Amino acid sequence: METLTEFYRIGRGPSSSHTIGPYRIIKEYLKLYPQTKNFKVHLYGSLALTGRGHKTDVALQEAAGEDRKIHIIWDIKKVVDHPNTMDVIGIDAEGKELPLMTGISVGGGAIEIVGAKHNHNLDVYPQKSFNEIREYCKCNKFSLVDYVKQFDPEGFKHLKEVYRVMCNSIAEGFKRRGLFNGPIKLSRKALDSLERIKQHNLPKDSIYYAMSYAYAVAEVNVEHGVVVTAPTLGSAGILPAVMYYCEHNLGLSEEKIIEGLAVAGVIGNCFKHNGVVAGASGGCQAEQGSACSMAAGAYAYLIGANIDEIETAAIIALEHHLGLTCDPILGHVYSPCIERNAQLAMRAILAGQHAILIAGTHEIFDLDDIIEVQVETGRDLKPSYCETGLGGLSKKWKQKYNWTGEQ
Repeated sequence: METLTEFYRIGRGPSSSHTIGPYRIIKEYLKLYPQTKNFKVHLYGSLALTGRGHKTDVALQEAAGEDRKIHIIWDIKKVVDHPNTMDVIGIDAEGKELPLMTGISVGGGAIEIVGAKHNHNLDVYPQKSFNEIREYCKCNKFSLVDYVKQFDPEGFKHLKEVYRVMCNSIAEGFKRRGLFNGPIKLSRKALDSLERIKQHNLPKDSIYYAMSYAYAVAEVNVEHGVVVTAPTLGSAGILPAVMYYCEHNLGLSEEKIIEGLAVAGVIGNCFKHNGVVAGASGGCQAEQGSACSMAAGAYAYLIGANIDEIETAAIIALEHHLGLTCDPILGHVYSPCIERNAQLAMRAILAGQHAILIAGTHEIFDLDDIIEVQVETGRDLKPSYCETGLGGLSKKWKQKYNWTGEQ
């Protein structure tokens, strides 16, 4: 499995698969063909259906630079193997087309270039499943933090920067209130919710603080702000909220929080390696379900859980979100995405506490089992529930408000 430097990516929202991924694909094309003056880009599947709402066009232009024009073909009819597929064709100074390159945004900002070899230098963890990791740790009397320190020591330097960005995104989210731009007319909730928590004199350790922190990050994300994939940008509010809560409301040290991020990264790597982390491939269970599982495991570690209890927390957090659909209204990462970040941040904390109270005795399934079921469930979900904006809440919103415009 890959280094945590690859897992936690810092970038602009609102969707790692629809902004960071396409951005990186364009950059890869420019490495191969630096003579490119302009681009023709064909977007397929979810990229074509929700790319406007996800600011894919903005990300592509930022990657290409101001001096290059990009002609985008939003092809919603072509059937592709992966829903986040795009074809890139460069055009040189004489107007001639350069070779076509097919890129796939597989989730969490990770990409695959069709025909290119995998960079095995990024693979630092020899274990390929949580079962293998657990057994290795028990045999060597390691914690999950010890495990990361052995195989990925450079990852800890990156985690400090990751947490800095997470904290900044929370601070930024509390600077604004009012309606978001766009047709949905959704209001920001972060600052108002934080003020209400204080007005009601809720205790400092109330999990509703984590709710507000998650709102803050998610609201920054949807406006193309800088956030961290955890494991995606659509779910970027959950882990930062829980970690910030542990430091600022429970009084844990920043050093301990960094360890929590390492634990979350190990769990997240299992999802990325053996499961799915893209809403277009597996619904929201793949994004926010995975994020909730990561945050629950990290929180459990931070309140003193052993490796079995950490695994149980991760299982509880995912098991009860299996089948969660990804149906963003008009393909925008506003509703239900922002509120879901807030809700699942609280659920992650509850899952961690739940695991401690039952002493990690989750006898039926292990985490690898639940990840396998997540993949199978994602395959069974209709495309209308996998980040296309065609079903569920998005469909109901269009009907209710007689929407006939573009997504």
